[in-house]
Amino acid sequence: MEFNTDFKSGFAVMAGLANAGKSTLLNKFAGVDLSPVTHKPQTTRQNILAISEGEGHQIVFVDTPGFLHAEYKLQQIMLNSLDQAINEDADLVLFVYDATAPLSKHLPLIKKLKNLYCPILLVINKIDLVKDKAELDKIENTLKGEIDFKDVFRVNAKEGVGVSELEAATLSYMPPSPPYFPQGQLTDRWERFYIAEFIREQIFLLYGQEVPYATFVEVEKFTEDLGDKNFIRAIIHVERQSQKPIIIGKGGAAIAKLRKSAQARIVDFLQQKYRLELQVMVTPNWRGNTKNLRQFGFLD
Repeated sequence: MEFNTDFKSGFAVMAGLANAGKSTLLNKFAGVDLSPVTHKPQTTRQNILAISEGEGHQIVFVDTPGFLHAEYKLQQIMLNSLDQAINEDADLVLFVYDATAPLSKHLPLIKKLKNLYCPILLVINKIDLVKDKAELDKIENTLKGEIDFKDVFRVNAKEGVGVSELEAATLSYMPPSPPYFPQGQLTDRWERFYIAEFIREQIFLLYGQEVPYATFVEVEKFTEDLGDKNFIRAIIHVERQSQKPIIIGKGGAAIAKLRKSAQARIVDFLQQKYRLELQVMVTPNWRGNTKNLRQFGFLD
């Protein structure tokens, strides 16, 4: 098939600290809540793609795990996912800068971005939380002294302020290329992946402290086209025996609340009724176990 040289297509990779707002931004680009969003950092563990298309173009936006100092194997894998995306996959990098976080927290990531060959846009997010415009000017001028950004955008991703302008600018940096995905495709992941992500999102929203970080959700059964008999069975893996009763709650109250909220999220996304069943299993130290990480799809 002959390639239309006027067509533009490429990968726009978002990089930033955990909780900088990358997932919120991705969902705005997608027009649907693809990536889990919570108030807790490190919700995103794997790269998530949202495919935006229009007349003569296709932009593949990539939400990456938030930059962090890796303390165990899973976090190192998360960091590797970010490194691969910005160094190998990106036609353009969107540096999503959390305007409420101190510059010192961003410095290790800034050091990584300095070595990139692809163009970088600075996206200062959460501008609604910074009342003094002079502070935003200071952030912008400081960062311009560190990296040669092609352009700078100030956005409030949560409310969608400045997002359309950012998307239009992103398109201008996409190279001539045939589309990477079939027309109409929203993402590169199957439904099972998002079902697990939505359940995990609700775990992050409903449970406190370290419990959400110790969980992995495995979709064991997923039926389709059965009408009212559609159901999903998922296993929530935790690392310690003491975490299992926390997930379940007294008399099963906590897991019942989780099941209800996760089921509503899944039904809203898939636009079909599903009955959700949840089980809790102790899988000791799965975040640091290579065999488990491979079984759960974090390693090839």
